[in-house]
Amino acid sequence: MSCQQNSSGAVMETNTQYLKVTDQESGEERRLAYSKVDGMRTPGIIFIPGFMSHKNSEKPTAIHDFCKKNGFPFVRYDPTALGESDGPIELKDARFSHWLQDAEEALLQLTEGPQLVIGSSMGGWLASCLAKKYPEKFQSLLLLAPSINFANHYVERIRRKAPPQLLEMLEKGECYEYQDPKYGPYPVSLRVFQDMVPYELSLEEAGSYPISCPVRIIHGTEDTYSPYENSLKLLTGFQTSDIFLLYVKGTDHHLDDPQSLEIIFETILKLTSPSSSKL
Repeated sequence: MSCQQNSSGAVMETNTQYLKVTDQESGEERRLAYSKVDGMRTPGIIFIPGFMSHKNSEKPTAIHDFCKKNGFPFVRYDPTALGESDGPIELKDARFSHWLQDAEEALLQLTEGPQLVIGSSMGGWLASCLAKKYPEKFQSLLLLAPSINFANHYVERIRRKAPPQLLEMLEKGECYEYQDPKYGPYPVSLRVFQDMVPYELSLEEAGSYPISCPVRIIHGTEDTYSPYENSLKLLTGFQTSDIFLLYVKGTDHHLDDPQSLEIIFETILKLTSPSSSKL
């Protein structure tokens, strides 16, 4: 089976803009599609999407509307080979390093001053990498069902669910089209997960990962993509003492149901309120 870049289901928007990114390895240029809200409140907010996700999925769209209503500057974008982004890299060839550069360029080029950075799923991993590298750009960090160091877990999940003929292709290093119940079909190979390993965070010892800004973590107990127990490693592994973890009973990985969205909105308001204790 050949693996072609497939549609992410993104809806075309009249306010979509494009950010040019020069690939760190090849030197080739690609364009990241993004949508931006202007606002007078501080800090600004940027949303970093998860694995195979994009700016027009439920959470960033809802946060976009929330920020527009409440006067916050807000940026959401499509990672390389997803949504409306375009360039020479096909989805079957996109790697963690591409998506990390996307997040870095969006943070540095599309925002002004310190930000409340929202990392969803794998976006939480990307955001955590950037919080270490650019602490001055992080007013706070909000992690939604963070999937950090998830490569081995995801491969085992695919191995359990893939039909035998597709599993054989995976083990041979070939690419096949994985049918995800939420995101639909997308190309998968072992290489995309193997390339994540060098970026894994050191979380084994208490306070071993240097993040100093306030951190809030929201995770559903019915998450089948990223086990909610994994967030405990962040609670202990991040250096900051201003960190809280909230479990939402009965909620899945996507945190896009009305209750979860309200919790996200309340957390944003608390993190951005100068008079709040930020609980």
